[in-house]
Order: sequence, then structure tokens, then C-alpha cells
Amino acid sequence: MRFYKSGLSLLAAMVLTACSSNTAQQGTPPAGIELVRGPTQIAGGNARGSEDITVRTPHFTFAISPASQGALVDLALVENGVFGKDRIESLDFVPGEGELSLGEVTITEHTAERLVIELKRQWNGHTLLSRYEVSRDHPGIKLSTQLQAPPKEALFAGYRLQRNEPAQPGPSYNEMSRMVQNHWTAAQPQNPLGELYETDDLRRSGKAGEFSAWLSAGSLGGLLSDKEMYTVASDQASLGLFELNPAAGSLDAYLSAMRQRWDRGERVYLSASPLLKDGRQQSAKLYAYTPKGRLSADFAAAAAKGHSFISFGPEIYPVTTNFGGVAAPYSETQVEFRSEVGLAKAEVWLDGKQVAGWNINGAKWFRTGVPVPPNRTWMQWVAEDKQGNRAYSNPIWIE
Repeated sequence: MRFYKSGLSLLAAMVLTACSSNTAQQGTPPAGIELVRGPTQIAGGNARGSEDITVRTPHFTFAISPASQGALVDLALVENGVFGKDRIESLDFVPGEGELSLGEVTITEHTAERLVIELKRQWNGHTLLSRYEVSRDHPGIKLSTQLQAPPKEALFAGYRLQRNEPAQPGPSYNEMSRMVQNHWTAAQPQNPLGELYETDDLRRSGKAGEFSAWLSAGSLGGLLSDKEMYTVASDQASLGLFELNPAAGSLDAYLSAMRQRWDRGERVYLSASPLLKDGRQQSAKLYAYTPKGRLSADFAAAAAKGHSFISFGPEIYPVTTNFGGVAAPYSETQVEFRSEVGLAKAEVWLDGKQVAGWNINGAKWFRTGVPVPPNRTWMQWVAEDKQGNRAYSNPIWIE
């Protein structure tokens, strides 16, 4: 196993390590990016080996352990001016059945502004190249893994985040009657926003040899339109794991692929982007539940949990169970449709098939509901206005 820094003189490396050791003992975030070898200073951290690597930035600190095949095993956020306790048990790429074997850990770039760590690993005869990319100005880690030779078989592969403790539960939003329309914010996020996930498992089926994700460490912050899922820091300490691939191409193909994933129980959710267009080449907006009405952490967190719908015109609001929420069998799910140009029809889909529909003769407001059947996985609401524009809710999961 080989460890080395490239692009740094021995003297510079010694100075960086000495400085970072001092700030690490103090528990305060540095002004730039620091790297320390040896047992981590993260409170409650698991990286205790002499070759373990701890990275410290102004926003967060994390540790990588060769003993865990190069996985990220610890992460702490800045809380009240100092690094808090460890929040992560493990974050790593999961290629499928079989164990990863670590070959090399290489620091390919390290300055005060940017750090890149590369891993060369083996899995079932395949060579995997993984990267951790960190920028001083962004509270997160860009993750990528590439198989040198694409596999012949389909893989259920991707990134998996395991937390030391469950994410802090927020409001369930299951009683929506007083919230219809009042706390929803519309936006058209830029195309790099990609798909947002409620789950901490970004694995998916396919034969592609490249995988990428973004770990937002800190707040999800304000979404910056000119960067790939990069965010600005805020006082809200939270974690989010996202896929970087944008939603693009044919709307019908996108909906079909997402519904197939819902059939498998994957809690992934619809996202809008300028690249995702309907048959008229129009782009959709994403409406998300934001009690504080901000296009910031509220918006991104709600979209990540599926508390959202995409629309090319009409609007769909939950009255009972929020989109992305869970409904009990034999309960009733109600929704409210709205359109300034008038509604033409509405549909409800159940496990990939339309099971009910309503013809609406131009009304600007329409409310309806259906009973939730047992032994099903998901249901989805669809609306269409008089001009042929449609809106699609994220799924409501069935217990």
C-alpha cells in the first residue's frame, strides 16, 4: 500500500501538518483546507489508525480510513464555531456483491483552496478509481467512482451513506388541510441539481461504469445556479447525499424510468431542470413545500424528501398526506388542483397504471380524493389544463 503527496515539497508538507495539528487540537475550523495523518481528532470518530487521513475545512471535517478500504468513516460539522461530534458511520461506493480491496491512496492535489484524494481499489477482478474532491469555498464533497473496464453484467451500485444516528425527524406534514398552497414555493433549479433523494442509498441498476454524487456537509444552503450542486453555508447543520446527474431528455422516458424505480421501492423523486422538456419543448417548474417560503435549505430539503411536484402549468397540492409521505391502507388521500387557464382533467396512478380519472370543464379549482388500497407500493396524481400542460406529483407511499 502506498501513500504520498504530489505537488508539495517535503518542507511544505511538514508545515501544513504542523499547522493543522495545532488547530486540530483546538477543535476550531481552519481558514483553508488542512490534512492530518494519524488518529482523528473528531469527537467520537472511528479513524484511529496511524495511516488514517483527516481533512479539515472551514465548514466541516472528515476522516478516511485505509483499514476500511478507503471509506469515509467520520464527519463532523461546524457547530457554534467548533467542530461537533461524529455524524457518520460510513460513506462509500458500493459496487455490488463482494468486498473492495484497497490498493493505493494518492493525494493528487492539496492547496489551501482545493484537495483531491484518489483511491485505486479492486473488486471481483475490476479496478475502481474513486475520488474525493473538496473546495474551501463549498461545504461538501464531490464523490466519483469509475470502473476502468465497464462490467458485462448489470450492477446495483452507487453510494451509500450510513449515519451514526438517524437524521433529525422534521414535521410529518401528513395533515395538510390548513397548508394547501400557502407554503409552497415554485422554482426552476438549474440542470446540475439533478435528482434528489430522501434515502441515504444512491445505488441504482445499470451497466454504466461511472458514478458520481455530492455530499452536502453543513446546510443545503442557497442553490448556486452556476455550479454543480454547490451550496453556500448557513447556520443549519445538516447532511444530504445527492446524485449529480441532471434530469434531462424526454419527459415520457424520464417518467417511465422513475415509475419503474418506484415499483422497486426506491425512494427517489422527480426533479425539474431546463433540460427536461415536454412534447412542446417547454421546461417544468419544481414546487416544494417550504413553510418559511425560501428557495434555500427549506426548498432543497423538501425536494429531497419528495414533498414536491413538477409542473408545466397546473398545480397539485396535497390536502391530507404530503407527496413523499406514507399513507395507511383504507385511509383517504385528497388533493387540490389549480390552474389559472382552467383545468381539463385529473388522474391518479397506482403502481404504474392509471386507475381513475376526472374530466374537469375548465374549472380553476378542483378538489377530490380516493381511498388508499392495501398491498400496493405507491400512488401518483397527474393534472392537465385546457392548454394541454400537465403536472405530476411525487409518489405517496403506501404502508
